[in-house]
Amino acid sequence: MKFSAILHGADPKDFEGKEYEATERKDNLLFGDPAEYKEMSEEEKEVLSEKMMKKFSKWSKDRKNAC
Repeated sequence: MKFSAILHGADPKDFEGKEYEATERKDNLLFGDPAEYKEMSEEEKEVLSEKMMKKFSKWSKDRKNAC
């Protein structure tokens, strides 16, 4: 990990001994545990899918579906 950080221009010593908060999957729109989605309504799933598609479209520079 330190080597990768150096390749990306970060100094690993700057991060030693620091505590970081874990990000939640819903905040960063990553796929999560399928069991979490069983409790969601179809409408909630649709909204989340739309957000993920927009994020992917921005990332892939597909402007017809981006925001």
